[in-house]
Amino acid sequence: MLLTPLPQQPEVTFHWLRVGHCKGPEAMARQGGRLRLIEFPSYVGALHHPDHGWTLFDTGYSQHFFDTTRRFPELVYRNLLPVTLPEAEHLPHQLAALDVEPGDVRRVVVSHFHGDHVGGLLDYPHARFIAGAAGAEQALSLRGVNAVRHAIVPALLPDDLRDRLDPVEEFPELAVGGLRTWDLLGDRSLLAVDLPGHMPGHLGLLFTSGGRQVLLVGDAAWTTRSFREVRPPSRLAKGIMHDWSSTVRTLGALHDLDAAHDDLLVLPAHCPEGAAAWAAGTGRA
Repeated sequence: MLLTPLPQQPEVTFHWLRVGHCKGPEAMARQGGRLRLIEFPSYVGALHHPDHGWTLFDTGYSQHFFDTTRRFPELVYRNLLPVTLPEAEHLPHQLAALDVEPGDVRRVVVSHFHGDHVGGLLDYPHARFIAGAAGAEQALSLRGVNAVRHAIVPALLPDDLRDRLDPVEEFPELAVGGLRTWDLLGDRSLLAVDLPGHMPGHLGLLFTSGGRQVLLVGDAAWTTRSFREVRPPSRLAKGIMHDWSSTVRTLGALHDLDAAHDDLLVLPAHCPEGAAAWAAGTGRA
């Protein structure tokens, strides 16, 4: 990948919120990990632009997840990766503490349509949904056991998802830092980033907040160690990857970006070390 300087971006306000967690084997997240069960928190980005209001990056878990996974075949998903969602971590509660009501959320950038990333879409009835066209089409087309096999829970998707969908490919495209990106707000403040491999249309988000440039990478890397050491997920997880070779290439690209840009903080969606680095203000995990 040809590395070029990352763009100057207008600042937005950013909150990195933990919205529940599941438990799974450490070995699933990266090759060389142990078989012990660890927590995989689900982090959600809440971003405020002074002119364009509130944007969410994913939604994490919600009560809807528990309601829609009570029966077979969705119950298989729930049992394989047991989920905990403390009352204080429900996303609407955390947003209310920021004086944000559900109707204030103007858009949700969906990294991909796995249940732990879209569990709360139903809570934002006025938001537009920005996603990769291929990922949205896959999520809308799968049903039953085939959906669960891809970690998709169709009942978590709003009935009017297709009407409220803004495919990312319809936004102005920019090539920055060796990345394919799309300018979501017209001022380069929020750049959706093409991070292929994990699921069709998988997206990240690049922005600047608090003087630091941040790249949210969804499940393109499950932990900071994954991209720092270029350790892809275990073969245990290969079955849920859309394109294994692209997954590995994307992980290498994140490694190169992280190594080349000391001022860039790369935040995987399930990594407590990355969250701690943001909270500490170090800029590095």
